Amino acid sequence: MKVLIAVETFQGVVHDATAYMTEASAKLAEEKWLKQQGIKSQDARECKSDDGTSFSVMECDVKP
Repeated sequence: MKVLIAVETFQGVVHDATAYMTEASAKLAEEKWLKQQGIKSQDARECKSDDGTSFSVMECDVKP
């Protein structure tokens, strides 16, 4: 089974990590985060990332 893990960092420190069952729910969480941060372009996202604030989604296996 695979899940999508979203990791939110703030100033280089992990602020939150959440597992999502579907790509759609992970995408909605990312869109919500972008709106909360006021990010409207890739350049703005990269500027935030430069100071350690980011939202990343990765697909991972669930292990027993």
